Amino acid sequence: MPTLTFDEAIERLHALPEARKPEIAAEIALLLDQADDELLSPEEWAAIEARLDEPTAFTPHEDVVRSFRERHRK
Repeated sequence: MPTLTFDEAIERLHALPEARKPEIAAEIALLLDQADDELLSPEEWAAIEARLDEPTAFTPHEDVVRSFRERHRK
């Protein structure tokens, strides 16, 4: 899948048939809502994966996620 700029993505959205726009708008709204609180950044996920892959210091996944959420809450 090619990487698009924000403006290129918006252009593609505008080019969609009118009948598809409500469906796509709902998907975008869902992604935005999830991104606010539920998704970790790529860097946070990489750190979690690295910690989970450490054979000598196993930490349950839930504890790792809880630790990152507590550290990165605003």
